[in-house]
Formats: sequence, structure tokens, C-alpha cells
Amino acid sequence: MNRIWHSAWLTVGLFLAAALLLWLRPEADPGHGLDASYYANPQWQEPVALRRLGALADISMDGNLATSNQANFSIQWDGSLQIEQAGRYRFLLDSDDGSSLWLDARKIVNNSGTHVRRQRQGEINLSAGLHSLRVRYSQGVGDSFFRVRWQTPGQNAWQAIPLRLLRPESEPDLDPSRAQAAKQHRLILHLAALLLALLALAHGAWRLRPRMASLGWRSLLTSGLAQDLICLLICFGFYAQAVAVRLPHEPYLKGDSPYYANTAISVLQDGDLDQRNQSDASIFENPSPSTNIGMYRSNIARGVRGEWYPKHTILLPLLSVPFYAIWGGLGFLLCNLLLSLALVVVVRRLAAMFASQGAAAVAAVLIGITPLFHHYAYSFSADILSAVLVGTGLIGLFSGRSLGAGLLLGLSVWVKVPNGLLLPLALLVLIMEKDRRSQLRYLIGASISLGAFAALNWYQFGAPWITSYQRVWTIQAGVAQVGDHLSSFDFPFFQGLHLQLIDPVHGLFATAGVSLIAVLGYGRLYKTNRAAFWLVFLFSSLTFLFYCKYNYLTGSHYGNRFLMPVVALSAVPLACLIDWITGHRVTDTVAMRTIA
Repeated sequence: MNRIWHSAWLTVGLFLAAALLLWLRPEADPGHGLDASYYANPQWQEPVALRRLGALADISMDGNLATSNQANFSIQWDGSLQIEQAGRYRFLLDSDDGSSLWLDARKIVNNSGTHVRRQRQGEINLSAGLHSLRVRYSQGVGDSFFRVRWQTPGQNAWQAIPLRLLRPESEPDLDPSRAQAAKQHRLILHLAALLLALLALAHGAWRLRPRMASLGWRSLLTSGLAQDLICLLICFGFYAQAVAVRLPHEPYLKGDSPYYANTAISVLQDGDLDQRNQSDASIFENPSPSTNIGMYRSNIARGVRGEWYPKHTILLPLLSVPFYAIWGGLGFLLCNLLLSLALVVVVRRLAAMFASQGAAAVAAVLIGITPLFHHYAYSFSADILSAVLVGTGLIGLFSGRSLGAGLLLGLSVWVKVPNGLLLPLALLVLIMEKDRRSQLRYLIGASISLGAFAALNWYQFGAPWITSYQRVWTIQAGVAQVGDHLSSFDFPFFQGLHLQLIDPVHGLFATAGVSLIAVLGYGRLYKTNRAAFWLVFLFSSLTFLFYCKYNYLTGSHYGNRFLMPVVALSAVPLACLIDWITGHRVTDTVAMRTIA
């Protein structure tokens, strides 16, 4: 029992128990909502594809229409609106394409038609009590957006209509005692979750008390943990700003984010990876002669038995499932935010293995707030996870945890196959160390991760070496066929070089200029640790050159997300450069003692 109490796993267990309680909490307003009818066409034509009780949900999509149910559909909500205070009410419809709102069979807002995103308003005097409500939304192929807002008497701000004021047409189960019991149950579970989280924090602090007691305040502030917290607080301010500014006006996540979200939803709701339920099947099964969907636009990898597997990595969706289960769509954003903050800590700790604590912290912040990472804080990006796994794997490598290093670097290949460039380089570092046991542990760890990856590829696509990127389902002039991303590396090299460096939207000069300045620190890194120099330099250079030939360099809506691991690793030479500028001497770091 005493051993369990002293274990760090107790802290983790308490946090997980708190999250579980939040997940198990009952719905806020049982029985409330509107009857939502979903149609697989933009004209509300029968049959109804799906009918369920729900709120007036915000809907958004940024044009990734190849495999989304949001490509061509319509929704109609029917029910009643409970008015608690008589007066003049204003309603706003913000949509792309058409939308309309009726109260008591009278059209109050008309924003119908096929159009880009626009807003229309209407107002009406309403008496206290129930009023019949109908809302319609229609989406054609292209961008989609929809939300409903209202202003109550005496209020100037637009707000979402509370779920508790919506009642379905069908006989609702609005037993006041049930609603009150659910409210009390939610409160109890929230308080219990808060208590468990506080206990977890208290236990973690209690475990650290001997270390904290042995350090003075000055030493404590310069400790690794304090440096982590300082870096997190600084970067969190930037990331929170990005979210706060973009969320109200851009409540959707761009690029491949919806694809990862679809996979997580499939795992949670369907219990499988098949994307048929998350896709517009007619696009692939009955394409028109004018339909063209290239490899960049498709998220479907055709399985050996005809399955519809996701083209992109499944690791990020699997990681996000608990977040989605607890917080819904915002859970994807929260998962991405936590990964972004985790990357800041990983970058600082890796840099601190070859430079002073202060230089590592400054380098981590400079990398963390580059426009590239600042922009992608409002996203749901596997490239951030890729950088986290690469950085954490290298920390394991240079701290003597070769088994974990092999596991993590192998997992990074799951996320981005080009990360495989790092595996032989890391093995060479261990060969330089001449520690057979470390080499064996590394190979075992990498074999576990890569073996599982190969087994999954074998099951899904017929061979261990065939990945989802080699089985992409595309449409060319109405004809379905399987495409291979390996055929996409014929881009003119010097044009790719220009794009990755100079381009004002995608180039490193504009989006991560500090990573280019970091090149000046490679000389200092070479003097500090030659193994680290060759590993970081070769991996960064080879990855950069590899993507110079990639046709879809402009596939990122901002910056070059494919280079996120490279930008993250540039914190190592950057910290060394800062030490050189400030006159800090090369010291006997942990990394130097472990791998010379």
C-alpha cells in the first residue's frame, strides 16, 4: 500500500478518474431540443436519412468536400421555443449556403439560396410561452457554414439559443424532477472530478516535496520543472490568443482536420475505422463524368477487401477519442492545444540536454511562438503529434532510454512515414556509443512499433510495406481508381526549394524564420556533442530535401506543416547559438555523459 501511495501512477490515475467522471456525467437538459431531420440532398427531399433529437448545432466545413457528408445535404429542425420574457426578439442566421427561420408559421429570417457565407437578421414581438419554431439549412457542394443566434430583450450581444428553451414536436420527456435530478447529478460529478483533480495535484506536489525542499527559491526557479512552466505560460498566451480570435468567426478547423475528426467519430460511434458512414458514398460509387478528386482531396484508402480506410494516420484520432467523447467537437481543438503545449516542453527538454537551462527555455519559446506553430494552435494537426514523437524519442535516445526511444521513433513513422529517415540515424548514434545492450533495446522498441504498423498494413492493404498513402481512392473524369502518393515526388527541385524557403505563405523565412537563424548554432552543437550534431543536422537536411520534390507542398493552408519536426528540432542548435552569444561555456551536460 505504501508503495502505491508513493507511485507516480497514482497521480495519473487520479487525473484519469476525474476525466472519467466528466465523461459519465448526464446530459444537461434531458428531453430538450428540436426534432432534427437530415436529408442526403440540399432540397429537403424525402426520404429522411436520419432523424434525432438535438440542439441547433453550429455546422462548418472549409471545402474539403471529397469525403465529407457535409458536401451535399440539408437539415430541418422542428419544435417549439419557450419564451420566458415577453418582448422584442432578434434572430440572426449566418450561413453558407441557404437558411431560413420560422416562428408561429411566419418566416422571420430569410437567408435562402446558394451563396457564400452571409448574415441575415429578423425580429419579432413574442409573448411569454411556447412558440412553434422551424429552422432550415441547405448545403450544396463547396464551403459550408451555419449558425443561429438571437438577442433577447435588453441585450445587445448575439448568443446561442439555450438548449433548455427548445422542445421537440414529439412528446418530450420533460419531467421537472428528472431534470432537477440530472442537474444535481451533474453537479455532484463535477465536484467529484474537481476533488480528484485537486488530489492528483496535491499528490504530485507531495511526491516532489523532497526535491523542492533541497532547493532554494533561486534554484527552484531555475530548475527544469520551473523552466517548463514558464515556457508553457508564455506560449499558452499566444496559443490562447489564436483560439480566442479565430473561434468566434472561424468555428471550423481547416485542412485535413475534418478527416482526422471523421476517423475519431467512426471509432467512437461505429467501433471501426471504415469511413463509409463518414463519407458521401455517392461521390465514389456513382461519380458524374465531371467529378475529379485527386489524392490530395481524398481521405479514403481502399482496403484489400474493398474497405474504406482513412488515408491519414489513425494515431491522432485514437488519441483524441476521449477528448471528443467528453467535450464533443471542441475536444479536437483541446487535444491539439495540449499537443502544442507538450511540444514546447519536449523542445525545451531536448535543447537543455546540449545547452544551458536558460538558453533552452529561450529557444523553446522562440520556436513555440513562430508563426507556424502559433497558427496551427487553432487546428487539429497530426504534424504536431509527429514533432512531439520525434522530440520525445530523441530525449529517450540521448538519456539512455533506448527501448522507449525505439518505440517512440517507430510510432512517429505511423504518423509520418518520412520520419523513418530518423531510425537508421538514431541506430548509428548508438553504434557510435558501442553499447550492444542499448542497441538491442532500441531495435526491440522500434521492432514493436514498426511490427504493429506492418501488421496493420498487411491486414488492411495486403502487404506490410503498402501504406494507406499508396492505396488512395481517387476520381479522374468520373472514373474511380487507386492512386499512390509515391508518384507525387516529381516536383521541380529548385521550385520546391523556393517554396520551402522564400514563398510568402509556405516558406520558412515567413513562417519559421528563427529556425533558419538556428543553423548558425550547429558549430557550437558540434563541439558540444558530435552525435547529436550529425543526427539533427542529417535528419533536418534530408527531410527538407525530401519534400523539395513533393507535389503537394502547397497543400498546407499556411506554412509547411510537413517540416514541423525539423522546425522543432532547430531548437537544439538555436539554444547552442544563444549560449555562444551570451558567452556561456560548453558544460558537461547529461547528453554528453550519456553519448559522447
